[in-house]
Amino acid sequence: MKLKSRIITTFSCLVAFIGLAQTDFDFKELLPEKFDKANIIQEADYNVWGTNILKGKDGKYHAIYSRWLKSRGHHGWVTHSEIAHAVSDNLTGPYKFRNLVLPPRGNKFWDGDCTHNPHVLEHNGKYYLYHMGNYGSGYWKSTPDDEMPLMKNEEWWVNRNNQRVGVAVADDLNGEWKRFDKPLIDISGNRIMTSTPVASQRPDGKFLLVYKYVTKGTDSQGKQVVHVTSLSDSPTGPFIDTEVPFIVHPTAKFATDDHVEWVQDGKYYCLAKDPHSVWSGNGNSSDHPCVLFESDEKGLVWKKAKHFLVLKYGEIPWTDGTVTKAIRSADMPKLYMEDGLPKALIIAVLPRESEISYSLVIPLKKSKSIKKI
Repeated sequence: MKLKSRIITTFSCLVAFIGLAQTDFDFKELLPEKFDKANIIQEADYNVWGTNILKGKDGKYHAIYSRWLKSRGHHGWVTHSEIAHAVSDNLTGPYKFRNLVLPPRGNKFWDGDCTHNPHVLEHNGKYYLYHMGNYGSGYWKSTPDDEMPLMKNEEWWVNRNNQRVGVAVADDLNGEWKRFDKPLIDISGNRIMTSTPVASQRPDGKFLLVYKYVTKGTDSQGKQVVHVTSLSDSPTGPFIDTEVPFIVHPTAKFATDDHVEWVQDGKYYCLAKDPHSVWSGNGNSSDHPCVLFESDEKGLVWKKAKHFLVLKYGEIPWTDGTVTKAIRSADMPKLYMEDGLPKALIIAVLPRESEISYSLVIPLKKSKSIKKI
């Protein structure tokens, strides 16, 4: 019966996919041609990544982001990341560090050594911080701050495979965050880890959570990266998987990565990183452009948007005439929203031949009306 149910679900999704009308919405038209270095969010001693911006009850702009010591290198995100909080009087900054939101609390906790990939949802006056958390064996505490965790070290994979999806709750962005003793999404079946959560509220009031997991393989890396959708009546769960695949590519092991979903004019949109250009199809496996998918108001069945390519990969053109060559130039997209519309795009940037990353706030032009074709 379970197999029959999955076949019916797959067939229903296929029918819905074929019938999903595209819109004229072109996110790329909202972007400036060049970006302003004054809008970079960075710290002197820390890498910055995956930045959310919300306007708080105090009228100020609050950045919730991942950070870890620059001396630990880029791959230190999986072992040493912590979620931090900075504040500004302006949307584009400058932002001043205020405090740690989810600091390390020891590897006896499921999220005790590392917190990463924050996504903040505001609902009914409360804030819900979805994130990845993990713990290691304790190995990294005996290493100096200038030792860079690398994927060739088996201890790196210990932290990676202990990743779980969690949520923390606060009444105010300046206040304390309540953490939980158990993850929101644990592992089950053939899953070895869960990560990268993004939550949103559908027009019908339900909460849609998109996250990824990795299946068991022959080594620590695992086999397949799978993104799934999950639903709940509450922002704190429990979330139940829908059995509807999020975005699936017919041939790719890694169909999509860093992503953000939002509802606009009764439709769902998703900005995502296209790993190795599997969707863009330019033949360059090292490219990771930012692309646009769309869905109906349920956010379950997705297809490529008419105006698919949002950000090309590899270069950041600046208003001062310079260009930054980047190995990561469209990662962890987040949106600052006002009145139901995106007002700014925030991306994570890692320059080429560098271990130092930062976030960039990109103010958006006024959105045009969306028309079905």
